[in-house]
Amino acid sequence: MIKLNNISHHIGKQQILHNITLSLPSAQVIALIGPNGAGKSTLFSVMARLQPLQSGQVSFAVDNEERDIVSCHARTLSKTVAMLGQDNQVQGRLRVHELLMFGRYPYHQGQPTADDQQKVQEIIERFELAPLAERFLSTLSGGQRQRVLIAMIVCQDTPYLLLDEPLNNLDMYHAGRLMRELRELSHSQQKTVVIVLHDINQAAQFADTVVTMKEGQVMAVGQPAEVITQATMKDLYNVDVTVLNHQGRPVIVDAV
Repeated sequence: MIKLNNISHHIGKQQILHNITLSLPSAQVIALIGPNGAGKSTLFSVMARLQPLQSGQVSFAVDNEERDIVSCHARTLSKTVAMLGQDNQVQGRLRVHELLMFGRYPYHQGQPTADDQQKVQEIIERFELAPLAERFLSTLSGGQRQRVLIAMIVCQDTPYLLLDEPLNNLDMYHAGRLMRELRELSHSQQKTVVIVLHDINQAAQFADTVVTMKEGQVMAVGQPAEVITQATMKDLYNVDVTVLNHQGRPVIVDAV
């Protein structure tokens, strides 16, 4: 479980997050949705300790232990939570398999073992990256690079994954396949996957829990059918939509 208690965050004089208190269940895919500027990316950065925790508390439960991000050692934290942000600068002269091995760094500390090599190979196969494994990152398309970065995060093998708009640059096939793989990882390996999504239908189809944010505050938490409604979409995005039901999950279509 992820526990957030009274999280507030300022950038300059602007308050980005307003007293967020939230508990996120373990072993689920959790979609975080909301309009641009809602504070989703800032919240992720604070949770992963990429930005300082200005107030409140963030902790991750691992093996009946709560790991507080402030007191947690950096190496322990890197074995607890992995994050993929929106802006990821990587060295173009690295080959794909070399970048994936970076995901294993918290474990091998620069000296990869046979187990690390095996883990990387498993992820290459899981994410259909074998044709790209020897390619330099500089030769990849935007979508291919995004798939490789996500695979690197999965190689880190943490119980918690934070993915900020991971579907960027992905075509329909790879977006759907990625979401299915993340759901399978979550349910079969008891991983908690928290994803910022702008594709509401992907959130509705694959998430176990949906969290909505607006103006730095959490507005609603619940199952997709409970949260993704006409009223919620109007409140979040100021748009009129029709919400259909498909096998118990909502589907958003434009209002006619």
